[in-house]
Amino acid sequence: MRSTLILAVLAGLCVAVQTSLTGAAQRTLGPLVLVAISGLTTGVFALLISFVVAKPEFTGRAVGYAVASGLLGAVIVGSIAVAAGQAGVARALSLVIATQLIVGLVLDAFGVFGAGADFSVLKALGVVLIIAGGALVVSF
Repeated sequence: MRSTLILAVLAGLCVAVQTSLTGAAQRTLGPLVLVAISGLTTGVFALLISFVVAKPEFTGRAVGYAVASGLLGAVIVGSIAVAAGQAGVARALSLVIATQLIVGLVLDAFGVFGAGADFSVLKALGVVLIIAGGALVVSF
């Protein structure tokens, strides 16, 4: 559990810093070049690490999921770059996080992509409270 918390906090920190860097880079490079450079860097680094650490077993389904994930990553980076450049990091991330939480609740509730179904009213209430906070960030 402790490593989960540390990794989640590390990811949150990286997303906030990456969003700032991405917004700054896209103003000069444009979103398409930025996504290409970012995706290439991520892909090369992750591939090298995975061959050394994970020693993956390739299956058609797993590779398909990885390719789809990469495409979604490009959309994510490009969209956040433009949104953060136009509206600021806090606003962009508030909207991204609110959307992630809503879709995450739905995916968890139906157990999509092999995860067990996991939903509760308290989780939904927590998401509502986070979204209310995000709405304050976006509005002011």
